[in-house]
Amino acid sequence: MSKNWSIDFASLDPSRNRGQLTLADPPGYAASSNSPSTRNKQDQETLKIKKAWDAALSPGKNIPMNAFMLWMSGNGVQIFSVMITGMLFFQPIKALLTIDSAFERYESPKNKSRLLLPKITFVLLQLLTMALGLYKCSAMGLLPTATSDWLAFMEPKQNIRQYE
Repeated sequence: MSKNWSIDFASLDPSRNRGQLTLADPPGYAASSNSPSTRNKQDQETLKIKKAWDAALSPGKNIPMNAFMLWMSGNGVQIFSVMITGMLFFQPIKALLTIDSAFERYESPKNKSRLLLPKITFVLLQLLTMALGLYKCSAMGLLPTATSDWLAFMEPKQNIRQYE
């Protein structure tokens, strides 16, 4: 049982139809009046802003891991817990000092003002990381929060005896 298949390729030749072959636009295609170079530049600016938001939100992705490490280190004052707590202060400070270089590759004259919100978000997440370190210092008892922590600065009580 052999069937012969045949396809007429001549009917698909556009030169034979003399330009009368028209195809419908594919679904989702929107013809725009913008030139391809203008659209490409707009796409690049949009991509830069998207990448800037990714960079701004990256410190927030580390907060749950840091919280877990703090929990695992315990509340005692040991070298491991002190090192982790110190890391929660030094890394955000270093990141805040280099914020301009972190967002430098996403800047252009057109989107300079649009980078303000990602930078503010970056700063807030770094401050949240430092607040986590501050909480850990408080849990370890390293912050002077009790009255007894300030006894060195208090005046001693004077005994006043009245002699009659």
